[in-house]
Amino acid sequence: MSDLRVWNVVNPPSRALHFPVDSPDEAIAIINKLTDVQLRDKSVISNAFGLEVFEDGEWTEWYSDVGEDIMELADEVWYGRAAAEAGDGDGGEG
Repeated sequence: MSDLRVWNVVNPPSRALHFPVDSPDEAIAIINKLTDVQLRDKSVISNAFGLEVFEDGEWTEWYSDVGEDIMELADEVWYGRAAAEAGDGDGGEG
């Protein structure tokens, strides 16, 4: 069993789906793939994602060493990449 799993809720308050992963980088890749699929599905009104870690016998939300959740980390990856592709190497505005 993996110590990490992505959770995904489609059209809350439905139940979460879980996807075991080996790292936060793999979690971001899974979230990205699920997002692409769900954006094309007209039955998906809203969704939510997160990453959990299994510690002390229970699943709890994962946070990086600097306190970021997986979606904050994913934003840095996605927006940093977009800025680099646009020619703004610092990932910031303008």
